[in-house]
Amino acid sequence: MARSIKLLFCLALPLLFACSDSSDNSPPGNPTDPEPQPPIEESAPAQLRVTHASPDAPAVNVYIDGNVALEGVEFKQSSGLIEVEEPGTIEVEVRGLLPDGTEVSVIGPVDLTLEEGVRTDVVAYGTLFDEAGDLSIAPKVLDPVTIEDDIPDVRVSVLHAAPQVGSVDIYVTAPGDDLGNTSPIDAGFGDAAGPVAIEADTDYQIRITPDGAPDVVFDSGTVNFGPGTELVLIAVENTYKVSGSPVTLLAVGPDGAAEVVDVATGAAVRVVHNSADTPAVDVLVDGSVVLDAVPFPVASSYDDIQAPAGTYNVVVAADADNTIAPIDVDLTLEATRSYTAIAVGSLAENTIEAIVTEDDRRNIATAAIVEVIHGSYLVAAGIPVDVYLTTDGVIADAEPAVIGLAYKESTGQLALMPGDYWITVTASGDKSVVAFDSGATLALDGGVNYTVIARDPSAEEISGSPLINVSVLTD
Repeated sequence: MARSIKLLFCLALPLLFACSDSSDNSPPGNPTDPEPQPPIEESAPAQLRVTHASPDAPAVNVYIDGNVALEGVEFKQSSGLIEVEEPGTIEVEVRGLLPDGTEVSVIGPVDLTLEEGVRTDVVAYGTLFDEAGDLSIAPKVLDPVTIEDDIPDVRVSVLHAAPQVGSVDIYVTAPGDDLGNTSPIDAGFGDAAGPVAIEADTDYQIRITPDGAPDVVFDSGTVNFGPGTELVLIAVENTYKVSGSPVTLLAVGPDGAAEVVDVATGAAVRVVHNSADTPAVDVLVDGSVVLDAVPFPVASSYDDIQAPAGTYNVVVAADADNTIAPIDVDLTLEATRSYTAIAVGSLAENTIEAIVTEDDRRNIATAAIVEVIHGSYLVAAGIPVDVYLTTDGVIADAEPAVIGLAYKESTGQLALMPGDYWITVTASGDKSVVAFDSGATLALDGGVNYTVIARDPSAEEISGSPLINVSVLTD
């Protein structure tokens, strides 16, 4: 991102010198004396800060007066403070970046007036589209704040920017204080309050409850701010989809934004049985069965296994006899992360192992997020594949979207334009060897994350020469 807007100007101040022909001691009022110049009046710069808080909007470019000022601003990113040397009215436009590299205007152009010695915060908030499909993302301009030096305390403003969350009560207390003895900040979606002054170098706890209810849905744990700290705390959607909290907090400061998540936030794991010659399996975590009798090619959901961050022993064992455990690994889970664990290989050939991917679960309204994983062992363990996405299944003149994907490899999550795609998988570099053909176009929708796992066919699916099949998971 560009971090400053350079408004350049030059001031020419002529300095006239005159001297007497006969001496340097001209009497006062002599016409040859230089005329006194008025003092230069310097304007105090303004400050501007832009924050992306729209949970399903793509990365954006921010244009000021028709020029790119900030590039590729992602959800939960902030520009930090931008100093504007010549305050006044500027034209601001926000354009979303689409997967095909084009831009689309999502906010503005709108006029924004910046005042001398004043800080202005602009937050892009709301979902990108409403239920009718119309643009609903909007700019929230917080009340301007006078820029001060050497602030001895802490100044905090708050903004409710989580569109799927109803009205809330926000409490800022000493750690462990009874909420019944504290007056909250009452906020509905789009409401802002502050700045309020609180003591520096003091422990605080930020908790959020539904409006008028005692149940805490967000708990920051203990936080502490030094003197001179000025923050905008923005409640945004919890797009990690892990933990029971509907929000996380962005702490927007002078250099950008840091995120505060609920103290109870852990991790999530979904498990995929992708070994065609392996009977139903149990999944045990630290010795306890968490998934029972999972058949090929079934996948669990992220909600089935959620746990605090840490390292766990994960065993995939035969349902009929847990002493037969082809996968026995230690898996480290990090807070806020979601994982997909895929059992691949062959039981008969003693090659079963786990592929583990880390999944970004945020949905982007303008993109179909697709990850392709090569998990076909019996058919194609030694055959890298190319993947074609076409409108009609004709690949003769088409270029592959994925090239040379080897067994156990993943493409990572790719952003595609939403639309209908005919999927064809061939041996890499050889279009004549078709391993999979979708047979028709498949709709890939915006706002959906797809995981496509190439797998071997089951015994019931084999007819003639065995071909690759696929499992498609959505989130």
